[in-house]
Amino acid sequence: MIPATVKLNSKSVFLSQPYQPALADTDELVGRLDESRDVLAAWVAQPRFPRLCPLLVGDAGVGKNRLVYELARYTDKELYILQGHEDVTAEDLTCAVRFSDDAERKMDYVLSPLATAMLRGGICFIDEIGKLRPRALAPLASVLDERRYLDSVLLGERIHAHRGFAFIAATNGSDLVGGTLPEFIGSRLRPVIEVGYPSRAEIDEIVRRRFPRLERPAPASDRLISRFWQLWRDERGDQPPSPRDTLYLFGLMLNLVDAEGAPPGEVLLEAPAAPAPPDMRHLEAAFRRLFGRKE
Repeated sequence: MIPATVKLNSKSVFLSQPYQPALADTDELVGRLDESRDVLAAWVAQPRFPRLCPLLVGDAGVGKNRLVYELARYTDKELYILQGHEDVTAEDLTCAVRFSDDAERKMDYVLSPLATAMLRGGICFIDEIGKLRPRALAPLASVLDERRYLDSVLLGERIHAHRGFAFIAATNGSDLVGGTLPEFIGSRLRPVIEVGYPSRAEIDEIVRRRFPRLERPAPASDRLISRFWQLWRDERGDQPPSPRDTLYLFGLMLNLVDAEGAPPGEVLLEAPAAPAPPDMRHLEAAFRRLFGRKE
């Protein structure tokens, strides 16, 4: 059970809550063996030398977050996520305050996902780290090297990392154009791991695992997946599809099937118990809606 609060010297502070991905036991990561091995190797703690802090770099939708979720599941560690954007401040990386629900207190201290992961020995994942401004990144310097501590001006405390603490960040390659990350952070994020586009076979396997409904009947699903690749080549040429784009497409296709089969006037918010099978027109309609293909 994860505690709601902890004591830091005389202060009671609230913890951030970990993210628990809704992954089924059968929903294993497809591919990414090399990238997974690189991250796990970086996280090996040597005597008198801390774990390295890898940086995942890849285009949007290729599966950087999904890789981190799988690594958290594999290592059985709590996962704490901090979403990067331009408005994140240095104090957002450490501690925030909020109006308290307790009548005896005016304000509550709330530790950031980073600070909570350090205390709990979990994984801190900063997504889109390339969008953070250099001034906001300053507190990370002492976290990512051998010091492994985080200072909070608001709390007036220094938080030392649990030995089990691990750190990983991700960014889109476009956010690194022109060297967005300052050198004092970029030099500490090692190794840099490129996350590229999956192969066609891996994309097909991702779709089949995420949507088991397509396996019934198998020949029909084969035709749908083949038609997807034909549509994609006609629209995008040699540009590969991302797993995100592909899953959105097939998810919308199934939604169109279910909405079409709903009784007149009924609002359908869940897939029916006995859904109808999709056909080519549903796939093509979903493709037009998402990618603007004109017939």
